[in-house]
Amino acid sequence: MINEWLNIALQKNILTRAIKVALVVGSILMLINHGDVILSNGLQIKEFIKITLTYLVPYCVSTYSSTEAVCAAENKPSINQLMWEFIKKKGLELAHYSMAIFKRRISETPFNFLKGKTP
Repeated sequence: MINEWLNIALQKNILTRAIKVALVVGSILMLINHGDVILSNGLQIKEFIKITLTYLVPYCVSTYSSTEAVCAAENKPSINQLMWEFIKKKGLELAHYSMAIFKRRISETPFNFLKGKTP
């Protein structure tokens, strides 16, 4: 199911829209947040990383919102629903596994007094 969501997110029209949004919004944010550093003393690696993230955030937001809109229009589950189902499934698996380990450890320990026996 998550693969289906990712396939929608990677459609050409969604990718194109997200890139355009990232270029426009990212450039505005980059000038607001990093313009003084660019004009004054040049860029360090730290600034390059920040600028990359400045473009990455609007790209991700646009991709997410476009993909969710397509999912809603096609009556498909959102990524939030898919992730919640995945977390519940993995949580239950972890709980069962932990309980099995706990039961095995209790039976192996010298806590016989818990079973009504005296040491």
